[in-house]
Amino acid sequence: MTAQPRLVAYVAGTALPALAALAWALPRVSVGAVLVAGAAVWLAEIWAARVRENVEATLSNVVMLVIIMVGGPALAVVASCGALPAFVPRIRDRFALRMAFNFGQYALAALVSAVVFEQLVRVTDAQFVSPWFLLAVVAASVVYSLANHLLVAGVVALSSSERFWGALRSIGASLLMQVPYVGIALLAVVILRTATPWALLFMAVPTLIARHGLLAVQRLDESYDRLVRGFVKTIEVKDLYTRGHSERVAELSVHVAEELGVPYDQRRLTRYAALLHDVGKVGVPLCIINKPGPLDDDEFGQMKQHPSIGAEILRDIDFLEPAIDIVRFHHERLDGGGYPHGIDEAGLSDIVRIVTAVDAFDAMTSTRSYRRALSVAAAVDELRRCTGTQFDPRMVEALARVVDRIDWQPTTEFASAEHLHGQEIPLGTAEERLAGGGMT
Repeated sequence: MTAQPRLVAYVAGTALPALAALAWALPRVSVGAVLVAGAAVWLAEIWAARVRENVEATLSNVVMLVIIMVGGPALAVVASCGALPAFVPRIRDRFALRMAFNFGQYALAALVSAVVFEQLVRVTDAQFVSPWFLLAVVAASVVYSLANHLLVAGVVALSSSERFWGALRSIGASLLMQVPYVGIALLAVVILRTATPWALLFMAVPTLIARHGLLAVQRLDESYDRLVRGFVKTIEVKDLYTRGHSERVAELSVHVAEELGVPYDQRRLTRYAALLHDVGKVGVPLCIINKPGPLDDDEFGQMKQHPSIGAEILRDIDFLEPAIDIVRFHHERLDGGGYPHGIDEAGLSDIVRIVTAVDAFDAMTSTRSYRRALSVAAAVDELRRCTGTQFDPRMVEALARVVDRIDWQPTTEFASAEHLHGQEIPLGTAEERLAGGGMT
């Protein structure tokens, strides 16, 4: 894939100044100091913990603070290169571009934060560990984190549809995390200055505690995913005709959210809500769920309750609380003619509107027991016909751009053909399906 020219220019603008800084720093440091400091940065990076999709947290900022206090800007710049070997096994595509950016990001963040620390100590004539010295350490930590976030937000904004400020939404929480990191780094420097190097082994305790906290976040996130996927499997075991539907709706909803510039936290909510939007079907009788044909009025009346049932099922699960309204309202319409509550556009969030459009699109482009799949173009046309009354035109047009860009294909494989008892799947029309309530 050819990288975007603006992205290449941004990476070059990050890497080239870093390369100049490295050339300035190398003659000013000893080989022994570089080996020790670089190895420390490398170890911090390989002990990374995943805290969100494609984003990992490390303790390299703690290590870098120690290096800044002990060795100054030159050692900080050179030691930052120790992180690069840890990136090699993680990069799957655009290797050269990603490595260049990572080098530039780490080296520039290290340089700027080290210079801030050095200048504050010089101007205030701060002594170790005076209040001014502590202020300088805190400032260096904040600047290091801020520089990393700003550089990453820039590359994210250029390489995806996420907006720059959206990519920076998590910076507040990150800056608060600098407080314990500063304490750990200062403890390490105190030990280095007042005891033998072997005393640094005591640093393993707070460092391992900090890493355990990062891993706990990762494990909690993974447990959330397992719980959600358990719900999805429960739906799919019961609903033979829509197997894979929830996964497809989740995947496509996240793509649409990205297309619209929705921040990461909201995209994560979108994914959970889309995966769980049909969880209420577990409360609908099997004879209705697996009926090989259109539902009659009474059956459709029972099916219409599944959004409310789903919201009730999820009500007491704290981390899913923000997703409940998406589950509850995913069959509502802008004109208030949806079900089961008759909510109009004033009560429908953007995420509800995304999931509603994608849910209908996947239903139309999937073969079901009562009709065959429509083509992508025909399904998009049908969504456009219903914009303003049923669907939000912004979501429909974003969806149209996404399916064109990723070349989305209809789901023609029918997982439960044996349950049709030899009946032929009718063709039907989108209009008839919408009128008959066949869309799920």
